[in-house]
Amino acid sequence: MNNLTNNSKDHYRTWPIFMLAFINLFHVSIFERALSNYLYFNIGIRESTLGIISSAGALTYIFAPILGQMITKRIGIRNALIINAIITPLLTGAQIIYIEPWFLIICRIGLGLTIGLFWPNCLYLLSKWQRVSSVEESNKRFAFFNISWNSGFIIGLLVGFIWAFFWNDYLTMIISWTLSFLLIPVSLFIKKESQLPDLNKKIIYQTEDPLSYLDIKEDLKINSNTPMVVFPILFSWLTVIFLTTSKSIILFNYPILLKIFEKPSYYTYLVLAGIQLAQLIGLTLTSSMKTYSRKIASLISTLGIIIIVSSIIFVGNIWYISIIVACVGLFLGFIHGTGMKIMLEYGTKENTTKYSIINEILVGVGFGIPPIIVGYVAEVNLYLNYSYIIVFGLCVLIILLYLSRNIKRH
Repeated sequence: MNNLTNNSKDHYRTWPIFMLAFINLFHVSIFERALSNYLYFNIGIRESTLGIISSAGALTYIFAPILGQMITKRIGIRNALIINAIITPLLTGAQIIYIEPWFLIICRIGLGLTIGLFWPNCLYLLSKWQRVSSVEESNKRFAFFNISWNSGFIIGLLVGFIWAFFWNDYLTMIISWTLSFLLIPVSLFIKKESQLPDLNKKIIYQTEDPLSYLDIKEDLKINSNTPMVVFPILFSWLTVIFLTTSKSIILFNYPILLKIFEKPSYYTYLVLAGIQLAQLIGLTLTSSMKTYSRKIASLISTLGIIIIVSSIIFVGNIWYISIIVACVGLFLGFIHGTGMKIMLEYGTKENTTKYSIINEILVGVGFGIPPIIVGYVAEVNLYLNYSYIIVFGLCVLIILLYLSRNIKRH
């Protein structure tokens, strides 16, 4: 294995994937936030319309990986990533030039489809490279990949806050759009398929990325046991739905609260960055927990989100809400880590990708459908959205308690 690793290192390079992940999340995190703020705070678009615009891309992603893999099989991974790098800046810039709801929705549907050419292929390349890597090298690459997109997301929001603070959301949109063109030269450094490792032998599939939707046939080499399968798979699916639904509602409601309290829009960058950073911390802590500890962490986190959301209804202070909303990310991280680990270990045990496919569908539903509904509800009573999280959360908590009742500390 060591000889194979040494002989194959010149046949592929991983840094373009890490750079693409960083640049993609860096510019997207800024542009998405700036566009929403500009539409809502400057243009004065209605909450219901903003909800539909926000949902377009996420809903499209339910089908995007399937279509993306069909295209990739025809043109190859490298060409698919290059096409994504070209189309992304074009569709992003189009939203700046012509800000009409119907046109924005079309652009965002297009962007949602292009994601199907990006994430699955990035993860596919990382999985292929495991064939010519040691376990340590493989783990290191996946760690770098997760650090790349997470740091791009968080750093992007912090930079976006500075730009919006000193300038405005519209100029912030333009600057972030220009940065998206960096995807093109970086994508050209990806090696052609003929220069990549051979796929005829087994692939060790170890990614724990939430976007691990790979619509491919692969042989899984299991290097560890799968203790999390003691949880029913329904436990994982419920946590995914609750996580995505509650997060999408909280993120959608926060700018509306800022407008109600007559506060500037740039606070959205800081709060969103705080949520993501706290979620990353929770996700990291969960990775080292035992099975029973993950159960307790997910149950306490579900209850914690219910309590925090309840306090938002009764505490009418925007500064308290801003801080407490950022803290929600820690609970989301614990829930995310537990649910994702269950899903991955079921796939490993049964040698299938069907669980990751279902996971991605649920992610698309959880992030795509709620903004459409809560946008209309917000025009009637914003706090009804929080009430829904509380009621839904209590139902989920009761079911999770029942599903995990036989999981005891050993």
